[in-house]
Amino acid sequence: MRVRKKKRLVLLFATGLTLGGLVFSSRSTYIAYAASDNVPQTITTNNAQKTFVTASTGKLYAQYEGEWKEGYGYHRVNIIKEKGKSGRNSYIFCINWSKESPSNKQLTKQYQANPEVQWLVTDFAKGHDRAFERLNNAGADYDLADYWLYQTAIHLVACPNEVSPIDGKKPGDTLDKFAPQVRDKVLRLVNEAKKHKNESDSEIVLNQAKLNFDPSELNINSGDLHGDKYEKSFQVKSDQMHDIQVHAAESKNSKYLSGTRKNGSKVDWNNINADDNLKVSVPYSDMANNSDFSFKVKATGHWNKRAKVAWIYGNNDPNTQHVAKWAIKATTVAMEGDAEMTVHVKPAFGSLTFVKKGSGNNNSKLLPGTEFLLTSDGFMERKTVDGNGRVTFDNLPLGKKYHLKEVKQPNGQYSASYERDIDQLSGDNPQRQVDLGTIINDKTHQPFKLTKKNTNGAGIEGAQFVLLRKDYGEPVGQISLEDAKRQAFRMVNGELVLGHSDQQPYIATTDKDGNTEFPNVLIPKNEKHDYYAVEVKSPNGYALGTTPIKFPNIGITSPDVVSGEMTDTTQPIPTTGSDYLLIEATAAITITCAVGGYAYYVSRKNKKEK
Repeated sequence: MRVRKKKRLVLLFATGLTLGGLVFSSRSTYIAYAASDNVPQTITTNNAQKTFVTASTGKLYAQYEGEWKEGYGYHRVNIIKEKGKSGRNSYIFCINWSKESPSNKQLTKQYQANPEVQWLVTDFAKGHDRAFERLNNAGADYDLADYWLYQTAIHLVACPNEVSPIDGKKPGDTLDKFAPQVRDKVLRLVNEAKKHKNESDSEIVLNQAKLNFDPSELNINSGDLHGDKYEKSFQVKSDQMHDIQVHAAESKNSKYLSGTRKNGSKVDWNNINADDNLKVSVPYSDMANNSDFSFKVKATGHWNKRAKVAWIYGNNDPNTQHVAKWAIKATTVAMEGDAEMTVHVKPAFGSLTFVKKGSGNNNSKLLPGTEFLLTSDGFMERKTVDGNGRVTFDNLPLGKKYHLKEVKQPNGQYSASYERDIDQLSGDNPQRQVDLGTIINDKTHQPFKLTKKNTNGAGIEGAQFVLLRKDYGEPVGQISLEDAKRQAFRMVNGELVLGHSDQQPYIATTDKDGNTEFPNVLIPKNEKHDYYAVEVKSPNGYALGTTPIKFPNIGITSPDVVSGEMTDTTQPIPTTGSDYLLIEATAAITITCAVGGYAYYVSRKNKKEK
């Protein structure tokens, strides 16, 4: 308040301000509050009528109770203090420019100062070494010098265009007469004050609130699967807070929250403590149809806030000066915003693997190319057995029951008949890796290969055979051609089977190398038998084999190909030239045999007559 002719000029404060909402930010926490405080309801001012200070020239000059120190200055203000207080925190700043300073008056709390004035008042309260600006030539009484500096800035911020009723001047009319370094400090203060547009950045918070989640993101993955639940712990960290509540942003996800107190009792989600053991527990079955799942958890609470603010005091007399005084405002901040934690659940996946073999060669026959189909609710995948006989289904959602079925078997000796339910990936304690071991397909058909050779080891072409089956160990000697053909296998629908006497027996004929085959012979599943190849027709020049070729002890574990061999003991008759030569040679042999027989007969007869 500038005083000329011993009249006090004081600041005009913009009236009609209302309390704005404070927004406090800590990480992802946003708090809005409605004020409720314990600021003193009244203050009493000192006798300010004869106390003045000026420092516009860069030096401090003051008058106490009529005693002047040298110097007058261009901008003097009354020294207004709260009665009974001392030190820097006792100073009071005048608001109204055109009213006298309230000397020896009891004033009542009116409203909170606007952000610009509040920042100047609270920044002054920081002290000489911490304030935004200060005067350096004040000597020991720097509190009084800084008081003049901040009161001058308040004049210029609150009502720069207000005219004094004493001399008609505005608050800034004498700035050009200030010492340059003093004028610069005043203007820097004014510019800084104008940057503060709301209560939250103009007050001084004494107990910053904290409310957040630890961690702020809860990532749950396969390593967090315990039994039948994905579980991971988290905590709510808070300071200067009470009545903390935790809940899922969407109520349907609240079922995934669980927790216990330190003493083991169940947690109260409307009153969370810092040492509560909180968990997110998601049944793995809920993830059976999800590759990723996210939801948000929020925390709310109340902040026991304490802050230095500037409060306006006055009375009902319109002629009474209003003043600004800092005070500690204690409020309970009801949170309308939230601290937030994002929960990400990436489920574990299982695998199913096995080796596919056939029963042939003592269960060692690999069956690559076999195809399997794995199905479940909302799931279907087809896999082919590799060259090592193995097939693996990866990335199988847990919590499902699967059905495995063999759908294609490229090896005709084995049927595509395997199928089973897979329930190891579900239940109370699901497996992550299911190995079915070795799956054996029983052989259903057996080929028999046969070779007929002559005494020189060369193949005999054109020999014809039928195939018989006998009980294991049953002795078989020579058999007539009629019985052999009657008991022989018949070809029906692409496979060699017994019975079907209305069909002709299947006859295998050797090729130029003496080889032939009985393909796709149907064999019983749980029995072993002896099989016999019986020659039913020999080629010209060779004798008919009278002893059947035996294939003993044949069953589903036999080699995939069994072979037999017959050697003809007859010396082949040369057939070089033509068929006619063969007839002539045969006739000559017959004649020779007949002549020789006749001579022998005559000789015996003559001996008897003598």
